Amino acid sequence: MKTQLIRLGAVLGLLLGSSACEKDFLDINKDPNNPTTADINLVLPSGQATASFIIGGQYNVVGEILAQHLGIAQGGNQYRAWDQFSIPSSTFDGREFSGGLYAGALEDFQYVINAGTPANEWRMVGIAKILKAHTYQVITDLYGDVPFSEALQGSANLTPKYDRQQDIYAGLQSLLDEGIADIAKQQGRFPGTADMNYRAATEADMQKWVRLANTLKLRLYLRLTEVDAAGARAGIQALYARNQGATDFNFMRAADSYQFNNGTATNSENPFYQTNFRLQNNLAVSSNLGDTLVRYQDPRLPVFALDADLTTTPVEFLFVRPGQNAPYPNNFTTSAGTPAVRLSFPGTFFIGQAFTNVNRAGSSYPGISATDAPAKSRPTLLLTYEESQLLRAEAAVRGWAPAAENPQTLYETGVRAALTRYGVSAADAATYLTRPPVSWAAASTTALKLRYIFVQKWISFFATNGAEAWTEARRTNQPRLQAPLVNLLGGGRFVKRLPYPDSELQRNPRITDTGLTPGDITTPVWWDVN
Repeated sequence: MKTQLIRLGAVLGLLLGSSACEKDFLDINKDPNNPTTADINLVLPSGQATASFIIGGQYNVVGEILAQHLGIAQGGNQYRAWDQFSIPSSTFDGREFSGGLYAGALEDFQYVINAGTPANEWRMVGIAKILKAHTYQVITDLYGDVPFSEALQGSANLTPKYDRQQDIYAGLQSLLDEGIADIAKQQGRFPGTADMNYRAATEADMQKWVRLANTLKLRLYLRLTEVDAAGARAGIQALYARNQGATDFNFMRAADSYQFNNGTATNSENPFYQTNFRLQNNLAVSSNLGDTLVRYQDPRLPVFALDADLTTTPVEFLFVRPGQNAPYPNNFTTSAGTPAVRLSFPGTFFIGQAFTNVNRAGSSYPGISATDAPAKSRPTLLLTYEESQLLRAEAAVRGWAPAAENPQTLYETGVRAALTRYGVSAADAATYLTRPPVSWAAASTTALKLRYIFVQKWISFFATNGAEAWTEARRTNQPRLQAPLVNLLGGGRFVKRLPYPDSELQRNPRITDTGLTPGDITTPVWWDVN
């Protein structure tokens, strides 16, 4: 992979905070505006911000479409090809794959590891290893085999080999173990405000990173259930054994959600908000998700989706079919009585309130004010407490966790946390948990219990973690994805991976070792047997 010089987004502050020495004044061999080194506490947040923006931005959008959370509105052509299963190798080239995650976030994390290790900055080195593992997990789950063991070496290796996904998974487990061990040394600076995820300034804060690492390890092991059940079981049992006696077995707690806090200033907003505000009326709620929410009488429906006919009563929702092109349903009319398509777009919680929907300002909707601040500053969610609870519930249902891990308690705690995130009251959450498609008591078999867990996790990822939603839908085959009305791959075929981008096809000849034809999006990744 062609690597680039590490980005030093905070270098201006470094220069302004340094004192100039007279002996350096005439040193024309040094460019003070382009230093080759930086303090690791300036590089760490750069990597965190980049990873959050890429994973919460375009990878989130394509995942939301392929997981059938979102579809394409009439006239919204920006993402129509993805919805109809056409994703060429020019997609995500440079900015996301090569320039964003590899030459951006991953190089930043590797810089922290390389520079921090000889300086005994074990706290920040441990964090960087955990961040590196999470970023690689997202990449390999989207693409399959990718450069890993020989990547991030700069000019020392511009054509790193493509590691097999199963080897990458083993490497990520080792990387997470190293991160936990590094943090346990309790040496080096606390990153404090340089840590954009947990603001770790105490040992108690650092333990949030340890709990995240353990939860990531559980996520990785469960990904193997269909391809290496014995290995998944052994890994999970060992993970529990190592943390026996710790509160929650040292998994994520209620205040530990791994997220990136966004702002309201231009270009600091939540990346999914930016997508929808700048490309309005492109994405609408998919019928696969919308119909599920209606069938479950899910109280999140009015948060996830806008009322389609723009009136206070009755509230009516209209969802778009996967791969829909034309005709679109025209069952709502404008105030002038002119037929018009009124689909349910993502709710104001996600896309803001100052949008324009079919030539009507969002602020003119009943009860909606013209401020976007909450949607702009909504955090990017990368691994939540509710997901952690549902991961543990799955391990318990499979019989791979200690008896103390009660699957019903874990499941219901995870569902409540997912509902609470969107303002659902405790009473409404309790009612929801009694509904037949949700109630644990109604799940009479192990297969049904797993289905309930998988579907609730899939719902919880709406508009926040599309990449993970699509990954889990491929692993679990729950819920069943619908064949798109227009399928450019041909009937019965689904997208199973993202295509390697043109930059890799052109610059790294070792991509041929994958055995894939350029542009292949139908060959499943290693752990996908569905």
